[in-house]
Amino acid sequence: MTAAAHVDARRILERVMRLPEVRPLRLFPLLLPVWGVEIQATIREAQPYELFDRYLSRAVAEAGLIDASALADFFGVEPALVERGLRYLDTIGHLDRTGEMLRMTDLGYRSVADGCRYVVKEDRQILYFDGFAGRPLTRGHYPGAVWLDEPRLTLKGGTRFQPVAGAPWFRTDAVGELMARPDRAQFNIPDGLERATVAQVGSAWLPAYVVECVDRLLVFVKAIDGPDPYLGWVAEQYLAQVLADEPRPDDLGIWREWLAGKGFADVRPERMGNGVLRAVLPGRVFGNRIAWWQLGSFECRKQTFMQLWCDDAAVRRRGVLERGRAMVRAGGIRDAAVLAARLSELAEQLGVEPPDGDELLKHAREQDDAVAATVLERL
Repeated sequence: MTAAAHVDARRILERVMRLPEVRPLRLFPLLLPVWGVEIQATIREAQPYELFDRYLSRAVAEAGLIDASALADFFGVEPALVERGLRYLDTIGHLDRTGEMLRMTDLGYRSVADGCRYVVKEDRQILYFDGFAGRPLTRGHYPGAVWLDEPRLTLKGGTRFQPVAGAPWFRTDAVGELMARPDRAQFNIPDGLERATVAQVGSAWLPAYVVECVDRLLVFVKAIDGPDPYLGWVAEQYLAQVLADEPRPDDLGIWREWLAGKGFADVRPERMGNGVLRAVLPGRVFGNRIAWWQLGSFECRKQTFMQLWCDDAAVRRRGVLERGRAMVRAGGIRDAAVLAARLSELAEQLGVEPPDGDELLKHAREQDDAVAATVLERL
């Protein structure tokens, strides 16, 4: 199954609401331009020595034994065994042979000094650079990220990401500059990579939610847990004015219309202290007309968002139990510590005391949820 390119926008807004002193205004699902640069590289890979190969190497490098017969006499073994080992060390670039004379190469000396067998390999790797400043993305952007070959993405829930234009060309010198950096490992350059040449440059797109706040832009990508500091800087430099020039929708009008369509024409959205809209609904609608997972979460339309709420704390706590039960059923809880953390997070979001695993188990049994109860019993 192909991994989703990003999480639902509601999850992003829930994260934003947990950040201190943040006043979010609008949400932009964007496809950020990225350069995918394929490099052809020479990699020095460390491997454990075979025992006899190590002693042969040390005899040449440290004892000055520079021909096969002297080595066979030194170790008291058949010349054929020494010859087989020398051929192998020659093949992997640890020895140079001129007639009967042996000379240890720089790679061989380094291997002896470090106590491991270095093998040089040719490999290809893709490095990613942002499509605006042309700077390398950090190692944290790689695991879990989904890079798109085409600037099109609509998530399962209907969220459509809009592509953003970047620089028209890639500056190939950026690869050499990256290779020369002492901190290059932070940018996904593995240890042992010695030489790199650009083989191919291609365009890619990285799905991101850009949250416009009163005093900053926050960028959320799938691979980074929380706001991305580097892409936040990129957005401030290259997108701030573009997004500020976007026409501002009438958020109150949008959400009054949405509420009326859901049968809540008498509910008027309220603006909280941080400027975010909230619609307070009666407790009886949750679990019926409005799903439990929507309580305390957000609806998103036309760059705007609104939180659905209930003033009844008992209903909100029931919401924590229902959402906790759904997470357990979905298989996303690995152990009791993860469960406790997620319940605490949900309880904070809904402004109630967190339940523990025993209370959630009791609730699952009361709801005749055998799947959730079985999982909880095993934690």
